[in-house]
Amino acid sequence: MKRFIYIIIGIVVLSAITSRTVAEDQKVKYSSPWVSFILSDSDLKIAKDKALKGDAEAAFQVYQHYSSGKFDSIAAFPWIQIAANKGHVTAQYNLGYLYMHWDILKNKQLARFWLKEAEKNGLSEATELLKELEEPELGRINK
Repeated sequence: MKRFIYIIIGIVVLSAITSRTVAEDQKVKYSSPWVSFILSDSDLKIAKDKALKGDAEAAFQVYQHYSSGKFDSIAAFPWIQIAANKGHVTAQYNLGYLYMHWDILKNKQLARFWLKEAEKNGLSEATELLKELEEPELGRINK
C-alpha cells in the first residue's frame, strides 16, 4: 500500500513539475506528461487494428491511450489483457499490479500469474512485487 501511495505522490509531483501553460495567439495550451499517450483518432484506429491482429506493442499503446491519456480504466482494461497475453512484459507487470491493488479486480492468483510471467520475461521489478504479494497484510488474514 505504501508503494502505491508513493507512486501516486510521485505522479502528482512529476505532473506539477512538468506541467506548464503556454500562451500562444491568446490561446492557452496545457502540457502534461500524459499527453504523449493520447493517440489521434486515426492512430487509435490503426493501433486497435494491429492489436487485434496480435501486435502486443500496439495493444499496449491503446491501453496507455485509455489509462494514462484519456483516463478511462474500463476502456483500457481489455487492451492490457491483449498486450499481456501476447507477451508484452510491461503489460504483464501492470496487469499483475492491477490484480494485486485495484479493488474491483483484486485477485491474488491472477496477480501472481502475471507477475511470474513478467519475471520470466526478465522484469526484476516483478520479483519485488511478488515478494510484496506474499507478505501478510497487517490486520487481515492473508489467504
